[in-house]
Amino acid sequence: MNRKIKKLAAAFLTMVMLLAAMPGQLLVSYAATGKITFSDPSVTVGNQVSVNMKITSSSGEPLGASDVMLEYDSSALEFVSGTNANGGAGSIRVVGAMESAEQTTFSFTLKFKALKAGTSSIKVRSQEVYDANSQAVTIEHVGNSAVKVNAPETYSREASLSSLSVSPGELSPAFSADVTEYTVTVPGDTEKITVSAPAKDDKAKVVVEGNEYLESGENTVVCKVTAEDGTTTKTYTITVVKSDEVPSESNMESDSTEAAAPGVAADSGNWQVAETFNEEELPDGFTVTEYEYNGTQVQAAVNEQGTILLYMTDEEGNGDFFIYDAVNGLLAPYVTVRMAEKTIIVLPPSEIPEGIGLPEGFVACTIDIGSHTVDGWIWKGSETPEYCVVYGRNADGEKNFYRYDQKEMTLQRYFPDPDAEDLRAKYVSVAEDYNGLLDDYRIRGYIIVGLFGVCILLVILLLILLLTRKPKNTYKSEREWYREPENMKQGRKTERGIPQNKRTIMEEEEPEPGDLDPEPEEEESPVRKSARNLPSGKRTPAKSVADLERDIASSLAKEAGQAAKEEPPKADEDEDFEFIDLDL
Repeated sequence: MNRKIKKLAAAFLTMVMLLAAMPGQLLVSYAATGKITFSDPSVTVGNQVSVNMKITSSSGEPLGASDVMLEYDSSALEFVSGTNANGGAGSIRVVGAMESAEQTTFSFTLKFKALKAGTSSIKVRSQEVYDANSQAVTIEHVGNSAVKVNAPETYSREASLSSLSVSPGELSPAFSADVTEYTVTVPGDTEKITVSAPAKDDKAKVVVEGNEYLESGENTVVCKVTAEDGTTTKTYTITVVKSDEVPSESNMESDSTEAAAPGVAADSGNWQVAETFNEEELPDGFTVTEYEYNGTQVQAAVNEQGTILLYMTDEEGNGDFFIYDAVNGLLAPYVTVRMAEKTIIVLPPSEIPEGIGLPEGFVACTIDIGSHTVDGWIWKGSETPEYCVVYGRNADGEKNFYRYDQKEMTLQRYFPDPDAEDLRAKYVSVAEDYNGLLDDYRIRGYIIVGLFGVCILLVILLLILLLTRKPKNTYKSEREWYREPENMKQGRKTERGIPQNKRTIMEEEEPEPGDLDPEPEEEESPVRKSARNLPSGKRTPAKSVADLERDIASSLAKEAGQAAKEEPPKADEDEDFEFIDLDL
């Protein structure tokens, strides 16, 4: 029995350990997998191109929703429109939603306008994809789109520099547009050199690399010129030899004086004011004039409002106009925002398709645009709104909400506030985490209930085994402790040998008082005393001879046991017993 209990206990402990290890396995999330792919179209400068993007479930699980942020070069491509997409200025947000229960692919079409020749990439900045159960999908492959923009035949293929100079140091040999290899030696404390490399064609692009973090010995500086057509390139290489000599204090003072000379932008140190510039590049509304900058006469531009523009070049040879603040002595880039002319037809609210919600936080109103009054929406609680929202259709036939500036009378495609979207995304994330915790606790609850049930079952089995076990005779009965004397056994045998009818006659015959001699009274036994001393109302009923024999034997056994405790029996003496004649 002990062996069985040990086996059950071992099995129980093994089961508990297995069940304790199960939650870690059950809570493993087997997430769906997917991929994001793009098409690689080609287009000519000035034309529109469509880029196809697909989000596909690789594991076959249905998709529920997606939110993808894309980035692109806004100087090469201009975003026009897209499927469930909005953005611009280098960023696009694409949102997908489940349309059918078994949908495993989200397809989007994005339209761009090619601005300049070359190869431009559209990349994924961030992505969130969920399956039909709102569980995150693991994206195993994130692709990108390479849009090849071909230049028209009229685009220039000129990829030469108009000049090339460095500071500090002088190039060897002297610059020539056809020479592409140069050498210059700089002092040992020079960390970087400034390279001035303007292109011969203003529409060509110049990129300078390797002019910083110079090391002792030879360093290579590369100037790469890309022509307007985007494919023709030319590379100029400058070998910079950094010597081990450190300039003297007099040379250092000369360098510091040169650094503080007029013509250097004090706020950055990477731009220099040019003395002249090409008047064809002058912005509209400005006229050429002479201006004294830090004691030097330079060519500048000024408009009717008194804004002063200075032309500056950077270390890569690029040039641009900067606004000069004469009061504070600060220079800032001259940036203008140009809006392409677009025609939007304002539509009534009845044209809004079913399922498209109105802008959140806006209320309906009427708006005066020109000499007409149209229906629109303004921000709730705004008494004098400066802008409103209308529903319209663009030249491509696409319908959308537009933001109308009532002061400047301009239109911009409406999309929700990014901050509100971030808050919504955070709320969705918190809700998903909370739901995940609920699922985890629910699974743990099931496991705990299962463990509790197993424990109850094992306890019941142990109780059944204990109750059904056969007890061993580990203790002797009272009859074994008391051995009847031989004469009593003989008397009982004699009594059992008398027939029942004769035994009854003998019991019924009673001797006459004078027939028998009087015998001395025997001492009354304890059993009879106890029976006689019982109250009359509580005396036990008459017992048979066998019952009396058992009672007497039990009483004598108890008395013998007590006597044995009080005085140990002697080995040579026989035990004394009191016998009672049962025939009396």
